[in-house]
Amino acid sequence: MSFCVRWVSILEVLTLAGCAGSGSGPTESKVSLTAPSWLGGKQSTSMLAGVKRGPYEPSTLAIGEERDLARQRGEGMGFVRSAALEQYLNDTRARLVAVSGQTGVPGRVMILASPIFNAISTPDGNVYLTMGALESLDSADEVAAILAHEVSHVLLKHHNADIMGDMQKKGQALYELGIGTKTALSGRSTVTKSDAKTLQQVQMATDATDKLITPAWTRGQEREADELGLDLLVESGQSGPAMLGMLEKLQAWEKANAQTEQAFWDQLTQTAQRNVNDAANVAYQKLLSSVSAAHPKTEERISDIAQYFERYYGTRTLVEPKVEPWKAVQSRPDVAIVMRVYRQAFEAKKLLDAGKAKEANALAGSAVAGRVAPDAYPNWVLARTAFALGRQREGIEALQRALGSSDPVPAVYEDLIVFNEAGGSVPAALEWTDRASKTFGGAPRWTPHKIRLLRKTGRVAEANTLAIDCSLNAPDFKRACQEANQTPPGRAPAR
Repeated sequence: MSFCVRWVSILEVLTLAGCAGSGSGPTESKVSLTAPSWLGGKQSTSMLAGVKRGPYEPSTLAIGEERDLARQRGEGMGFVRSAALEQYLNDTRARLVAVSGQTGVPGRVMILASPIFNAISTPDGNVYLTMGALESLDSADEVAAILAHEVSHVLLKHHNADIMGDMQKKGQALYELGIGTKTALSGRSTVTKSDAKTLQQVQMATDATDKLITPAWTRGQEREADELGLDLLVESGQSGPAMLGMLEKLQAWEKANAQTEQAFWDQLTQTAQRNVNDAANVAYQKLLSSVSAAHPKTEERISDIAQYFERYYGTRTLVEPKVEPWKAVQSRPDVAIVMRVYRQAFEAKKLLDAGKAKEANALAGSAVAGRVAPDAYPNWVLARTAFALGRQREGIEALQRALGSSDPVPAVYEDLIVFNEAGGSVPAALEWTDRASKTFGGAPRWTPHKIRLLRKTGRVAEANTLAIDCSLNAPDFKRACQEANQTPPGRAPAR
C-alpha cells in the first residue's frame, strides 16, 4: 500500500467515526492562537502563523545550557555519545528551527541511554531523545517529527506554565515550615486542629493543581506541539504525515509494554505491603524512565493530527517519507556499533530484572568490549550483574570504568554511596554525595542522601538547614528530605 493511500484510509476511518472533515463538531473546537488550548476556542489559522517572528526570547526558567545538560545527566541514565548521530540530529533540528521565523533559538539534541520511547525538551532549548525512540523510527521524516514536536514546546514557551504548580508547592512548603516553627516555639508536640485543617486545605489545592489543572494544561500543550511540529515538518520539506507515523510508533511501543507496566504496579503494591520506604524507592526509579502520565492518549493525538493535516494541508501534494537517509546514518560503522552495544545493554538489564543474572552478565560483558568500553551505562549494567552473581571484584572494576566515562551515570554514584554507607564508611559516602551533586549540576536527588549522612555524622544543624532549603527549592523532593532528616543522629567527629 502506498503512503498516500495509507493516509487517505486513516482519514476515511476518522470521518466514519465523526471526527474528520469540515463544518461543526470537533474540527471546529481547535485551539485559539490567543488563548491556552485547555481553555478551548476556535482556530482559523495554523499554529505556525501565530508564532512570533524575530529574535527568540529566552524562557524565564532557563538555567543555562551547560547546567541544564548536567542536570539531565543527574535525572536519568546518562547520555549516549555518537558524534555522527548527534550531528545528524542537530542538523535536522536546525532545519526545523530555520522555518519557524525565530532566530537565536538555543539548545542542542542529546541522546539518552534509555530503552523507552520518549523525548523531552527543557526551558534552555535542549532536546533529549531516547535511544529507544531512535530504534523505533523508520525514516528521516519520523526522526524529524519527534524533534519538531519537542522544538515546538520550546518555541511556544510551554515550560513557563510549570511556574504555576511550582509556586503553589513552594507556598505549601512555606506554610508547613511556618506551622512547624510555631509548634516548636510553643513547646507543643503536635499542630493545632486549626493549623491541621488549613494545612490539609493547602495540600488539597496543590493536589488539584497536580492532578487536574496542570495535566489539562499539559494535554493542551501536547496538542499544540503536535500541530506546530507538523507545520515545521511541511515547511522544511519533510513529510507532514510522518508526525502520524511517529505517533503510531509511540502507540505500538505503549501497547507492547502495557504488560510490563502492569507488572511494575503489581510489584509496587506487593512491596508497599512489606515496606513503605522500599515502595517509594521502586516508584522513584520508575519515574526516572517512564513516559509522562500527563500526555493525552496517543490515539487521541493521532486523531487530532489527522484532522489538522486535512484542514491545512489536505490539498497539497504529499511528500513521501525518506527512508534511505536515516538508514544510511544507522549503517555507519561507528553509529551501528553504538546502537548495537546499547541494545545489548538494555537487553542485559531486562534479563537481570527477570532474575536471569548469569545470562545478563554474559550479554553485558560483550557490550563493554571495543569502542564503547568506557561508556558508563553498559558498565553499570555489567556491575549490577556481577554483584548479583557475587563477583565483587568484577563489579567494582566495572564501576571504576563507568566513573571514568566522559558522560557519567547517576546510578553509579548511587551505588557507591550505598556501598560505602552499608560498609560503615559514612564520611566516604558523604564525599561521594558531594561529588555527585557537583557532577550533576546540583540536581536535588542527592539532597536526601546528604541530609541522612550529615545526621549520621552528627552534623544535625547542617542537616536541618539543608532540609529547609530542600522544602523551599525542591518541592518534589520535600518528603524524601523530611524523612531523611528523621535519621537518628550519630556522634559528631572529634575536633
